[in-house]
Amino acid sequence: MLWTKIKQLFNKAYDFFNIHPFAFCLYSALVLNTTVEMLSRRSFFGGLEALAVHPVMFIYNSFIIFMTLGICTIFRKRIFVFTFIALVWLACGITNCVLLGFRTTPFSAVDLQILSSVIDIINVYLNGFELALIIVAIIAVAIGLVILFFKTPKTKGQMHYLKTCMILCVSFASALVVNNVAIAAESDSSNFPNIADAYEDYGFVYCFSNSLIDTGIDKPEDYTPEAMDSLAAKIGNDRGQHAPEIQPNVVIVQLESFFDVNLLNNKKFTENPVPNFTALKESCPTGLLTVPSIGAGTANTEFEILTGISLDFFGASEYPFKTVLKEMPCESMAYNLADYGYSTHAIHNNDGTFYDRHIVYSQLGFDTFTPIEYMHDVELNAKNWADDSVLVPCITDALNYSDSRDFVFAVSVQPHGRYPKEMPEGAPHDIKLSAYEDDMEEGDVTAFEYYINQLHETDAFIGELMAALENYDEPTVLVLYGDHLPNLNIENEDLANGDILQTEYVIWSNYEQFPAEKKDIPAYQLSAKVSDMLGFGGGYISYYNRNFANTLNYPARMQDIGYDMLFGEQYTFGDYVSTDMRIGVKDVVATDYIFAETPDGNYITVYGDNFTEFSIITLNGKRLDTEFINRTTLRTEHRLDSGDELCVIQAEKEDDELGRSNVIIAE
Repeated sequence: MLWTKIKQLFNKAYDFFNIHPFAFCLYSALVLNTTVEMLSRRSFFGGLEALAVHPVMFIYNSFIIFMTLGICTIFRKRIFVFTFIALVWLACGITNCVLLGFRTTPFSAVDLQILSSVIDIINVYLNGFELALIIVAIIAVAIGLVILFFKTPKTKGQMHYLKTCMILCVSFASALVVNNVAIAAESDSSNFPNIADAYEDYGFVYCFSNSLIDTGIDKPEDYTPEAMDSLAAKIGNDRGQHAPEIQPNVVIVQLESFFDVNLLNNKKFTENPVPNFTALKESCPTGLLTVPSIGAGTANTEFEILTGISLDFFGASEYPFKTVLKEMPCESMAYNLADYGYSTHAIHNNDGTFYDRHIVYSQLGFDTFTPIEYMHDVELNAKNWADDSVLVPCITDALNYSDSRDFVFAVSVQPHGRYPKEMPEGAPHDIKLSAYEDDMEEGDVTAFEYYINQLHETDAFIGELMAALENYDEPTVLVLYGDHLPNLNIENEDLANGDILQTEYVIWSNYEQFPAEKKDIPAYQLSAKVSDMLGFGGGYISYYNRNFANTLNYPARMQDIGYDMLFGEQYTFGDYVSTDMRIGVKDVVATDYIFAETPDGNYITVYGDNFTEFSIITLNGKRLDTEFINRTTLRTEHRLDSGDELCVIQAEKEDDELGRSNVIIAE
């Protein structure tokens, strides 16, 4: 009986769809937009709230969906095309809902660009059961679409393409009118300083659609060689000039999800989770650092720190590491210090291919890059992120790499989310919350306590690094800062500083005591501040950030520089060449081998130097299951014949290779 009623309802809808396809698409767009907003706001009444609070943008979002659904009217397989487009919007809404459970940044087009990086760490956010459910759902939808394609009938009768195109054009024009009304009402924007708030105010559909088409830096209105030369003359450039009397090593460490939790108004702890960082703030130059994101976006904070260019000029939620920097070199602190003879090194205790750092760092002027695949004695925390203590020997190895002074840029990872609702076995749990909000759920308390104990271990790493640098026999400056706040539902009102987009920085030295002044700055001004403190010159961006930050046209002129350097003709600002960057500061070397035939099997043992747990023996180019014995010894079970080629590669994932040793020919 129920099935009969469902079938009758479906037949009525099908008839209405055939007779009034555009009306059907319009009704469906309203329903879809309401559903997507419910998912986006993670609330059953979220769609109604969007309509009530932002009615103009709700209509505009519905128009966007309507225009995409209307495409189905030019196909004879209307039902299939309509269903496919509707499922795409629904899938985007569901994806956004799921992602917001792990981070504060909503789903945008850039997530499709960084999909390969996300796949590498998906096991951190989803357990096996959840991942299996997603895979089953995708397969089920795919099968359903195939069945739908073959089972649904084609539209009968004459296809009125001219009429259809006219209606779609009118719909598009109507959408533009609505857009202009929204702009006039100041409820529409393509510049999202806080993307989470933008999705709330402007709607998921508009923001996601905008992220698909709004990329890069907009071309200046007066973009000519003469205009860029004139701008360069006004700004000035002292690359490689004004060398200070003391040229120290410069070590900058970007700390994952790090901030002084004592800034929280409504939480207290059984002990201070960050004593070393707190002490540094009392005796060193420090201040609040405005970063471009919260809960995610590590690579974007890196970009601002290293280049001095604001992310505000790029498309909504864009990652330059995944777009323009894969193709185009850019002025950076590494390039600027290289002009003074510095060796430049990047370090990250995570996969070398994550955010394409193995490509991008060469576009930012680094001579070497040491990822986790080249690190020894790596220990993992309960969520399989590397402990930050492994960075101490990596940094000192980089400082000892050459006889010249060194610039080292290290990125930590240990306090990275997702933060568990149940305390993992073996995870440190010495520090606890002694006071917190009455409505805080038990799982949230556990997640926060897991985080502060990881934070405490990162703070201990800071102490270890300072001790190592204090005893180092060359003058060295250490800069520490957090890349963004963690995704732990922290709001502006929860913080003493009142801004979730602010972390902190400190600047310490092993050879002189800098005045303990406090100055709040945006992340893109930090490298210029450090260079200025130490007396170094810089390129156009660095010089501009130091000398023109308080001028009226400061943002506009920075945008002009960024466009010419990264997207334009490089009339004036683009004379950088990517470096021939090596991976690791120590060569992985294969020196000898032994082949043994035993009753238990055939074994190949390879001897050499600087092997890690990510070293893999290859035989004639084929990867073999490899047992890591120690830094000088690897073993695999396999047959070896005369003339076979043995090599050791460094890789964590099946398709990646970051480097390889010399080849040994079997005798």
